[in-house]
Amino acid sequence: MLKPSGTIFALLALAAAAALATPATAQQSAAPQELPWAKRAPAAVPQGAPTRSAQEVAAEKEAEKGTPPQRELAHKMVYAMYAKDFAAIQQLIAPSTMKCIGQNKNFLDDRIRQQFDLPISKNYHLTVTKLPPNLMNATKYATYPMPPTHLMGMEFVTQDGGTATVNEMIGQENGHWYEVQPCPTELGMQRFAKQQQMHAAGRERAKAAMARVHEPLKSQMLALIAKRDNAAAWTLCMKSLHVDYPTARGIVAMLAGDEAD
Repeated sequence: MLKPSGTIFALLALAAAAALATPATAQQSAAPQELPWAKRAPAAVPQGAPTRSAQEVAAEKEAEKGTPPQRELAHKMVYAMYAKDFAAIQQLIAPSTMKCIGQNKNFLDDRIRQQFDLPISKNYHLTVTKLPPNLMNATKYATYPMPPTHLMGMEFVTQDGGTATVNEMIGQENGHWYEVQPCPTELGMQRFAKQQQMHAAGRERAKAAMARVHEPLKSQMLALIAKRDNAAAWTLCMKSLHVDYPTARGIVAMLAGDEAD
């Protein structure tokens, strides 16, 4: 039985430009880690690096806590993801992005569904980091009506005693903070359609592979699904049945009662 006891990193938003519908990934370390917000020994300062004043360090630490509007956005996002509320998540996306996406709602629904696959907890530690300018530029596959300016990291303790971090890019529009999502171009939608075909083929393979899902594997996967940790369920499925990711995703979707995943 796979017992993830280390730190799980669920990175969704930073991969948006490179792969518009690529699922979040999970990584595991060999041993349990201390809480990510626990006090740690200061890192060694590289030789020749400029010395920062105590005021600069304090200001940086304060900025990492996020502003009240940023913290409110994190709160709404976590609760919407935990409840798997599509409408609530859509309200957290910039109006310009929603207008740009237009009729391509299935593209946005797929990206939101990927967020719901991430492990999440209502009890989390928020860290807000400023991003370099022009991090996410327009490509032939996507544009960003509202560019990201900050990365919002929500760290929490998982039910198995490990830790997890869900990262989301955010930005401001008309004085309000929103989650960043890409707007697909025509080429982006063509690529998305091909990815959907791959997912459909994966579901067909999953239906055939379900005959090999026996105990105790089935119970182990159902336990992970109940913990809202689909990423760990995918990993367990791939390792146990030696199937590819689309097939594992289809199996987990069927076990979760979500045939449309």
